[in-house]
Amino acid sequence: MPVPPTPGPGPANSSAPGFSRERRVSAALIDLADTLVADFDPADFLYRVTEHCMNLLEIGDAGVMLAADDGPLRLVAASSERVRLVELFELDASEGPCCTAFRQATAIDHTNLDIPSPRWPRFSACAHHAGYTSVHATPVRLRDQTLGVLNLFRRVPGTLPEADRHLARALADATAISLLQQTTLDQHRTLQAQLHQALESRNIIEQAKGFLTARHHTDPDVAFNRLRAHARHHHLRLTELSRDIVDGTTILPPPTSKGPVAEGA
Repeated sequence: MPVPPTPGPGPANSSAPGFSRERRVSAALIDLADTLVADFDPADFLYRVTEHCMNLLEIGDAGVMLAADDGPLRLVAASSERVRLVELFELDASEGPCCTAFRQATAIDHTNLDIPSPRWPRFSACAHHAGYTSVHATPVRLRDQTLGVLNLFRRVPGTLPEADRHLARALADATAISLLQQTTLDQHRTLQAQLHQALESRNIIEQAKGFLTARHHTDPDVAFNRLRAHARHHHLRLTELSRDIVDGTTILPPPTSKGPVAEGA
């Protein structure tokens, strides 16, 4: 099951089902463009990208991969634990439409996972076993610079609808532009530093998610939603809160607790 989107601040709240699709699209693009701030959080930004994909496109899950310093692709955001595991398998196997889309800098479709693919046999089996039936991958790029790939997993066979394909391209382009424009804030901050920060942030977030999963005997998706909701409620950076939870300086009560949201250790 996909992770229920967590409403974000400002225009992103217009992603609620009661709003027209046109208004939700506008709100998403405005939200993704609103990154020229001193406290820009790349980790939370990339998770918002997956949320907008879930809100606007006919998909079951979404993920974002990025590469830094001409290095290998790395997973930096995923809409659920299920798709996270599939994406990690794809990277480990070095095969799949997402990897191909990045290498070729063009959109790639895998329209029916029920039929074994000679092109990506291990990925096809893994994604099908996880409950997905088709995949659309589109590169995150600006002109001739490819930063990563946006991966859209569906539970119905066939290609992504044409309108959704164009919107996925727009969301991927907006992601690339937002990441690149961040370099104008500080001459000493480079795009590569931001990508490295996003990759490093993901590691500590995964540690905190695993800690909460074990401590509260819950599943990873519930743990992550609680982690992110607490960060937003208290205006904390997701990475900093995750580090405090791992260090033991912040404690979140179990999901059933009626007490305060968190307390200092």
